Amino acid sequence: MILPRFLLFAFFLYSAASPVPRRVFSYPTGKSPKCIAIGDLNHDGRPDIVVGNEDGTVTVLLNDGNDSFHPAPGSPFQAGHLPNDIVIADMNRDGNPDLVIVNTQSPYLTILLGDGKGAFHPASGSPVNVHSNPHPHGIAVADFNGDGIPDVVTDSWADNQIELLLGDGSGSLRTPGKFFAVGRRPYERLRSADFNHDGNPDVVTTNLDDDTVSILLGDGKGGLHPAAGSPFPAGAKPWQVTIDDINHDGNPDLIVIPYDRDVANDAQIAVTVLLGDGKGGFRPMPTSPLHLTGCRGAASVAAGDLEGNGLHDIAVLCASSRNLLTFENQDRGQFAETSQAAPSGWGSVVIADLIGKGKNDLITADNEAGSITIYRIPQAITPLKRTH
Repeated sequence: MILPRFLLFAFFLYSAASPVPRRVFSYPTGKSPKCIAIGDLNHDGRPDIVVGNEDGTVTVLLNDGNDSFHPAPGSPFQAGHLPNDIVIADMNRDGNPDLVIVNTQSPYLTILLGDGKGAFHPASGSPVNVHSNPHPHGIAVADFNGDGIPDVVTDSWADNQIELLLGDGSGSLRTPGKFFAVGRRPYERLRSADFNHDGNPDVVTTNLDDDTVSILLGDGKGGLHPAAGSPFPAGAKPWQVTIDDINHDGNPDLIVIPYDRDVANDAQIAVTVLLGDGKGGFRPMPTSPLHLTGCRGAASVAAGDLEGNGLHDIAVLCASSRNLLTFENQDRGQFAETSQAAPSGWGSVVIADLIGKGKNDLITADNEAGSITIYRIPQAITPLKRTH
């Protein structure tokens, strides 16, 4: 049965330079949703939504192709203790998307194998004890040793290390993994991309206690080594990071936000944008940082093209002030900031094209509301109106 889709509010706020998302749809999830992943889970060519809930479940919402979503059969699925990060990948190489889930405040990762129709069941050996000290927060999945099987990296933040666990091809991981040193307290997020264009996946970590990001370059054989100049300054108390090509030069860039509870100076509560040089090095964007005006409790950051103009924008979900900031990319390092109310709490935001029209949506996990919300930039500016 399709869940009712209800319009919370629809409005236009005007700025010729900075349109604000106007349509807002909400869908129920499990209790206290935290993290979101987007992917085609049932092979129909449409992106679906996975939401990790702090009640130990994942909600799977399937895209019906009519700009609406409904729960997959059996959803929500058991996902282990406090899901904090989710990656969609084919862990057992059967052609169906699977889920890798961090169970924070425990030493485990949960792996759920997909049936190709939107349903999931635990892999053999799941949950996997990854021996993180004291427990993992983030994950990234890629083939780090070139054998065609997805591998997993996660954090062991109390040891200032990350751990690489090789996939066994059946949907589980070989433990213990191999540990690599990074900066001090890689606490919340690590992500993977090919930063130096050698065809091998690399890793970035946010290092909360030394105000840096570490870049580890992969050798394609299961090894990781620091990029020249790493770690790189990344603003005060960096903890969340997303990867995108902000200046459209073909090189991955980093967009970093702080854990503002630990920031002593409010002027340092800002988005730091680090531009990649295509060799594994990073430098601040000349107009960085972008100040998070009116944002308290910056909980999550995402980037992508919200207006379909080829320029990639930035979104930040603010947990304590319950608003969503968007930074419209006006090219040449210039951004226009807008803000709107959002039912958030300590959830997250992602940017994805949900309707396949080349224009991305914003999706937030509304931790306190028990729902997700989908926002969309209007096609054109029109007179102020309200829809009930």
